[in-house]
Amino acid sequence: MPRLDHVTIDTRDAPRMIGFFKTVLGVEEGYRPPFPSPGHWLYLDDRPVIHLSLTSRSGDFPPGIFNHVAFSLYEFAPALERIKSSGYRYEYYDIPDTDLGQVFVYGPEGVKIELQYKRPA
Repeated sequence: MPRLDHVTIDTRDAPRMIGFFKTVLGVEEGYRPPFPSPGHWLYLDDRPVIHLSLTSRSGDFPPGIFNHVAFSLYEFAPALERIKSSGYRYEYYDIPDTDLGQVFVYGPEGVKIELQYKRPA
């Protein structure tokens, strides 16, 4: 059965992008095969789910193409506190007719991620 394996994000500033994902998702940088091009792999639950490729593009990502990537949260309160203290812009909403909520977090270079969580009863 197919499943999403990872997302690859081009970045001009790897340390800043890694810091964003560490703060918001709690990722850890881990092993990356010795490809000829520079990059970083970020791990969640022992899986390299975010691949960063270094680029020299002059501006932020253009809107369109990919709007955002979504991750599920198991512990919403600690994640929201990390997001609030980070200074990153965020918005959160309830998903109609469900017990789910979503937080959109806006990171460096135009990256936007969604975090879904189960709303308290």
